[in-house]
Amino acid sequence: MTTAAIETRPAVSAALLARRLRDEHLLFLPGDTLGAMLALRPDAVEDFAAYWPGLTLDRYMGDGGRYRLRRYGEFDAQPGAARRLLPHAPYEQPAYINSLNGGIARIFDPLEPGFAAHPVLDRVLDWLTKLVDHCEGHAQRWNIRLHPYRILARQDEPGRPTPEGLHRDGVDYIVSLLMTRHNVVGGATTVTDNAGRVLWHRTLQRPLDIMVGSDARTLHAVSPLAPIDSSLPAWRDVLVIAFSKVPA
Repeated sequence: MTTAAIETRPAVSAALLARRLRDEHLLFLPGDTLGAMLALRPDAVEDFAAYWPGLTLDRYMGDGGRYRLRRYGEFDAQPGAARRLLPHAPYEQPAYINSLNGGIARIFDPLEPGFAAHPVLDRVLDWLTKLVDHCEGHAQRWNIRLHPYRILARQDEPGRPTPEGLHRDGVDYIVSLLMTRHNVVGGATTVTDNAGRVLWHRTLQRPLDIMVGSDARTLHAVSPLAPIDSSLPAWRDVLVIAFSKVPA
């Protein structure tokens, strides 16, 4: 079993991390490492995390659940050009990729303007774009889809971060960036290869803990959440980022 974890110092280059991602098909960095690499101040991270309470109910859950809050937006990133927020549009996945919620155009509320323009998001997307460019061997044009989620956990309804189970997303690279955990247990991430062998099993615990996976070569799932104290609100906030190459 490989951990694909680097307890790294800020000086580690994107090229070195990309080589690990390319060879092992996944990469984990602890939140304090990512924060140091990107010079993210704790107060800026807290300011970014403050957008998660503004997420809205996902009304398309095939299991009837009311535990997932989210928004959605897309960027276009071209070499040599500024990253551009695309006009808001429905989110679609084919049913063979998402057997629970795929096959329909899902209309979610858009990203808030302050979220889409936030300096923390800007630095994270800059770094991730450089990382996946290095992994591909040269700069690409990328479609970048952003899915901020809040998964609620209640005594009578566990929170299910991946209700579709072990899956892939039909993209090139998939990223999970933890923002906060509040009053919850569970939420362990499992990554397997295409044969189902476990490559990585770990719970993202700290703000900015990040996992990057090669979507075509891995499958992933996150275990359900339960409240520690059922009398208090409980949730897990995460930003899922999907990178897909745009054909020339």
